[in-house]
Amino acid sequence: MLRLFFGLLLLATACAPARYAAHTLDAPALTIHQTVAILPFEVTQDRIRLRDIHNLGPDTSHATLQRVQQAWQEKQRREGEVVAYQLQALLQAQLQQQQPARGYSVRFQDVAETNRRLQQAGISYATLPEQPMERLQQVLGVDAILSGQTDLYQPLPAGLGLMGRVLLNEPLLGSNQPSAIPSSQATTNLTLHDCRSGQLVWRFDFERLGNAALKPTRLTRDLVRTSAGGFPYRKK
Repeated sequence: MLRLFFGLLLLATACAPARYAAHTLDAPALTIHQTVAILPFEVTQDRIRLRDIHNLGPDTSHATLQRVQQAWQEKQRREGEVVAYQLQALLQAQLQQQQPARGYSVRFQDVAETNRRLQQAGISYATLPEQPMERLQQVLGVDAILSGQTDLYQPLPAGLGLMGRVLLNEPLLGSNQPSAIPSSQATTNLTLHDCRSGQLVWRFDFERLGNAALKPTRLTRDLVRTSAGGFPYRKK
């Protein structure tokens, strides 16, 4: 039975569908960029893991549940910040690993240098979204800024959703038929802003179902692979 379950888990992961679309909003601006900085992602998490359920304990009073919920929300925030920097570094690594034969028309600033400059300027992860583009250009010294907004949603601990589908005889991920069991989902928007004008010049929207999609390594690999056809700096 366990062997069958893990086999179905691998099948569901492999079949998990992805939806994505690229939008070029200002092609002329993209052609004059020479340097690009990659920022830490903005990450929001709504994830239920087995350890979260274990933390409930026998006391289910209102005060206890409120305390547990507040602790869970704070943990989600802290974990989200860690994931934000992981996604930043992994995105740069994947851009290098999957670069086209002729390379890119721009130079990507090393993320360690980007983070060092932000820290020296007194810009923290919490205050980064508030910074105007002009300020970021002064601090980072680049022509464009690549940023990402990611939402990680996991309504059930890993494996329980698939087990529920098996028990209810529902289709696995990859089927278009509706399911009573909610799926985990990763949603990411990559955006490129021109530092001179402050305008959005390119956008990539990505969404994938399944627990595997929540892993930063898998997510960034999929982002670079699926956006390759419309990524503006790839030399052809």
